[in-house]
Parts: sequence; structure tokens; C-alpha cells
Amino acid sequence: MKLAVVGKLISIEDIAGADRIKKATVVCGSSGKWTGVVGLDHQVDELVTVFLQDAILPPDPRWAFMEKHQCAILPPDPRWAFMEKHQWRVRMSRFKGCPSECVIIQGAPDLPVGTDLTEALGVTKHHKPLPASMSGEAIGSFPSFIPKTDEPNFQTVPELVERMATEPWVATLKCDGTSCTAWNDDDGLHVASRNLELREFTKTGAGNSYWRAARKYDMSKIPKGCALQFEVVGPGIQGNPMGLADIEGRAFTLYDYKTHERVGVDQLDHICVNLIGIPIADRVAMGGGVAHTANTLRKMAEIKYPNGKHGEGIVIRDVEGRWSFKVINLLYKEAA
Repeated sequence: MKLAVVGKLISIEDIAGADRIKKATVVCGSSGKWTGVVGLDHQVDELVTVFLQDAILPPDPRWAFMEKHQCAILPPDPRWAFMEKHQWRVRMSRFKGCPSECVIIQGAPDLPVGTDLTEALGVTKHHKPLPASMSGEAIGSFPSFIPKTDEPNFQTVPELVERMATEPWVATLKCDGTSCTAWNDDDGLHVASRNLELREFTKTGAGNSYWRAARKYDMSKIPKGCALQFEVVGPGIQGNPMGLADIEGRAFTLYDYKTHERVGVDQLDHICVNLIGIPIADRVAMGGGVAHTANTLRKMAEIKYPNGKHGEGIVIRDVEGRWSFKVINLLYKEAA
């Protein structure tokens, strides 16, 4: 995954009430087009370094120098205090009401737009921390025959956004929890977190929330050769933004690892609702035959959980299960 790339500024606009920053649009080749904020000394057509969502900037004197430079020559740039507060992780934010989806800094190698700088700059990916009660005891790595659940941001897959104009699709609520995968074979039920297959109990008898969620529903009825992927949500998980009273699951994908395909919406519904009894991720919109822009997608993602709090965003999938991507809600605030 590209987390740092060479970008090119294609527009810079004033932000009402802001005297330190401006709104900018940056193109990053195959990594898409993003909106962010820049200092006052940037120019259109300038090559810049762009850090994308969930990038963690490594400790580097360049960031400290940049902050001091801004304070000494220009009005202080509020981005750096925000980045330091969040351990130099790039995350969705707003400055003076302007959405910021990435971090843009001056200076970039004389390389083509979109060139991957992740390894060269020592950038790593942020993974949401989980309490010890959820981690469990590993049997082994996540199975290689099942794809991990990590939907691309819509900015990086414009070709999939274009397919919304010609193919039927559904948008589901993105629940801020932790991903779980369950499957059956001749040895019985298996459960995995995002990166590891887990034992149900340790030698001391301790369990974990992934297996607890799997046992809550009749996962033994997952058809052999298929893997059900669902979000585990509830108390103790990412601050429980949905305000649930107990651990629950929200199914979103059924993957047939014999054919290497995700099943369609109708088959997913039948198996989850009629056989397993696990709720499907809430469907908030559906369509097809109409083109969508970045602005219409962002507006669609301004969704709320049933308790009235802003949701994390949406995931859009075609009804046949062939493609998918996510749109983050710019109004969502993660738990501290």
C-alpha cells in the first residue's frame, strides 16, 4: 500500500476565516486525487510530498524543522500541532471547516507524479489498537487462501467509481469495530482476526471477542469452502461508537475460496439471515446507471449510526460482489 507519494498541486483556494492555511487539491497518479490544506507559500503545479490516510510519519528532524520554519517566517501552521497530538498519524480532519484527507508538504524528489516514497521515507501504516482481551492466542497467520478485509479509498480506484454509472451497487454502513473472518472445513470452525488465526481459548481458559462473536451466531452453518467476513462491534472495541450493550457482528462479505470469488448480495443475505442469524451491515443506499463525483460520494458518506452519532463512512460494492471501495465520513470523530 502506498502511504507516501510524489504529488502535484492542481488548485489552491482561500479558506474563509483562515489566515494560515489554504485549501489544496493534489493529484498523486494511481494513488488518486485528494483534498488537503497547505501553508501560504505553496504554488499551483508545484511538486509536493503527500502522506495518505493512516500513514505514520517516522521521527525525523525534517518535521521539527518544518514546524519551526513555519512559525518563524509565516503565521503558525495548525497542521503540525494536530499531527503531533495524534502521534504523527495522518487521519481525516478539518481545519477552519475545510476537509483534510492527506498531509501535503513542500519538496519532493524529481520523479513522476505518483511515485511511491513509502519505503524511502520510512513511513508505516497505522493499525487501530485493540485491548488485550481481544487479541487472543494465535494458531498461525491469517490464511493465505482468503483475502484480507481492507477496502481501498475511493480516491485510489477511480475506475471503480466509474462503474457505478453502469452497474448496480449497494452502499453499506461502515462500522468502526474490528474485522473478523470465520470459515468451516473438515477440522471444524476457524476464526481469525485481521492478521492471525486464533484459538478459542488459551490454556488458562481465557477467550477472546472474535470467538465470542462467532459463537453468538451459528457459524457452524457457513458453507464449507466459504469464509464469512464481518465486523465485531460493541463494548470495549474502538470506543463503541454505536453504543451497543453487547458484542455483535455485522456481516459484509462471503468469499468462496474454491472459486476465488465473493458471492453476490442475494446469496450473502440468504446465508447470513436464514442460516447463520448474523445481521448484515446496514444498507444505506443503492443504485446504478448514474455517474458519481467525489462530492456526491462524500455527501453519501455523511451517515449516522442508529444512536445518532456520525458513522465512520460507507462501503460501496457491486451487487455481484466483484468490486468494492470505501468512502470515509469527514464528520466522523474517532474515539481518543
